[in-house]
Amino acid sequence: MPHYEFQGFCPICEKPSLFSSESGWYRDNLFCSGCRSIPRERALSLILDEVRPDWRNQKIHESSPALRGISLKMRRECAQYIGTQFYPDAPFGEIVRGFRNENLERLTFPDNAFDIFVSLDVMEHVNYPEKVFAESARTLATGGVCIFTAPTYKNRVVTERRAVYLEDGTPDFLGNKPEYHGNPVSDKGALVTFHYGYDLPELIREWSGMDTRTYRFHDHKHGVIGEFTEVYVCWKRG
Repeated sequence: MPHYEFQGFCPICEKPSLFSSESGWYRDNLFCSGCRSIPRERALSLILDEVRPDWRNQKIHESSPALRGISLKMRRECAQYIGTQFYPDAPFGEIVRGFRNENLERLTFPDNAFDIFVSLDVMEHVNYPEKVFAESARTLATGGVCIFTAPTYKNRVVTERRAVYLEDGTPDFLGNKPEYHGNPVSDKGALVTFHYGYDLPELIREWSGMDTRTYRFHDHKHGVIGEFTEVYVCWKRG
């Protein structure tokens, strides 16, 4: 028997779906029977529809898209969607393995290029988030939004840096045990560089000038339950 099973409604499939998990760690294992999405992808889909219901007609940049769920839906239904991946050993701004190659800390896009920037669990892996959010704001048009997920630790008020990449590309773990998450473009995984705390919205304001709203879910109907369900929305004000 599954650890959890619920007949609900998937906001990505836009129809009834069975949500089930063989594990108590729902964040990575509570799948939709249709699109195979997991909770954070469904949560981001709900917020995208809420804050930008016309997203299909807007210019979207998604960093590190998955090959399922909301990433595939945006790619399929938004004519002005661009997905990017990070291949550090290839030229930036060029198409590599089907995706535009971009470093979030130094994007090759011009100012005001997009209406929406999306990322799912990318920000906890970047080396300098202050540069990433500044670049996000630079490449968003006035009124644009940055919508992203990143684990937020409920016992942490102040964000903690866990590791840093040195100039030669080698990681310094700062005395911490190395932590890696899945990486869509590398079997080596993605090093966790930050554990974010409740100060993240203030940090984003300091780094980019954008105001932030944080959404936290416990939503059985849409299959968004378990740990780390936060979705952040940052606005580039006029």
